Amino acid sequence: MARTNRGRPSRGARDAILAKPPVEFGAIIKENAEREGLSYGDYLVALAAESLNMPEYIPNMRDRKNELAIFTKEGTHRTAA
Repeated sequence: MARTNRGRPSRGARDAILAKPPVEFGAIIKENAEREGLSYGDYLVALAAESLNMPEYIPNMRDRKNELAIFTKEGTHRTAA
């Protein structure tokens, strides 16, 4: 049987950068990313791109709720004080 769905299309070459925020700050990042419908990594890239005034690097938002419903979580938007 031929497979017709091969997963998400490639977004091109990517660099891997690890970030380890404090637990409390990480929770805020996760909540905000979920609220925006972005992966945690895409959310951090969006923040960095906005901060550096490089909008061409802001990831496209997508509907993550339909990707894996098991990970859908209602979060509230919080900001660091």
